[in-house]
Amino acid sequence: MRFARKDGRLALTCNLPHSRFLRRILNSIADNYQIKPAQMDPKSAVAWYSRRGCETAKLSEDDTREWLDALHGFRSARLGLLQEWIAQLAAPKAGEYELLVKSEEAHHLVGVFNDHRLLVAARNDIGQAEMDVHPLAATGQLSPARQAALFEIHLLAQIIEELLRWIAPEAAQWME
Repeated sequence: MRFARKDGRLALTCNLPHSRFLRRILNSIADNYQIKPAQMDPKSAVAWYSRRGCETAKLSEDDTREWLDALHGFRSARLGLLQEWIAQLAAPKAGEYELLVKSEEAHHLVGVFNDHRLLVAARNDIGQAEMDVHPLAATGQLSPARQAALFEIHLLAQIIEELLRWIAPEAAQWME
């Protein structure tokens, strides 16, 4: 994958396998953004719609529901962008696939990728201990499914880091 500026937008250029990987993630997130908090599987709900902060703040059940609905609304507001990005990644140009993201929308792409990381970690019972395992080859004690999930989480973290370098160069200093 290559990152560059093009016509005032961030351009992510990739090959077919990377395009398929990114489209799979974007489609998965689009599907999950449409699920209401109360209808999500318990692991996903904890990752995206934890009630702990509401309990700490002693919010009523109605206020908690309103808060969770607002979070859902924030996520589902990205559906239009997701569909646009999926379509871009499905249309090759000169044998390459390109995702063009407006500067003011780039933070949404970071959020989408991070949301996916949270879901993958929650659904595969991946915690900080597994996240801290480096190199990934040292994950032999994990099942193949958990190894694949951890690989995906780490790859998305690298993409997010690169996106942040492009959209907020000053923020890149604290990542190093």
